[in-house]
Amino acid sequence: MLRVQKATLGKFGEPELASRINSRGWKSILPAALDDQQLLLISDQLRDLLAGQGWDATRGPGSAALPISLLLLSKAGARRSGKGTNVELDTLHEAMTLLCIALDREIVNRMLHRQDDTIGSGLIQGLRLLVQNGSEPFKSPCSA
Repeated sequence: MLRVQKATLGKFGEPELASRINSRGWKSILPAALDDQQLLLISDQLRDLLAGQGWDATRGPGSAALPISLLLLSKAGARRSGKGTNVELDTLHEAMTLLCIALDREIVNRMLHRQDDTIGSGLIQGLRLLVQNGSEPFKSPCSA
């Protein structure tokens, strides 16, 4: 059975994320660019967030999962206001779900020694569609 000891993975929080982006650019946070440990840590952090468990204080100052999700949404065209990004909570949840799926696909591909260079581009394309659909006002098919 496949198992990973979480304690041996180290940490990947906001400081490590900032250092990575500053030295390698924003594309260094796409699933294929992450090393195995970072990939597993981000996947685990996202699962915690999506399950409503929030931050895990034992992993250092914060988690990298939420900042990665917001950065990818901004690169996909989410509206910026000042220093932040305006995103509805539903859109953020959907974005984190898409990122979780992309990370899981990358993990499985690495375990099975398969190559798939479309995961990152597919993630960005999915996020772009999500941002476009989220910025358009909802029009009900029913007339009132």
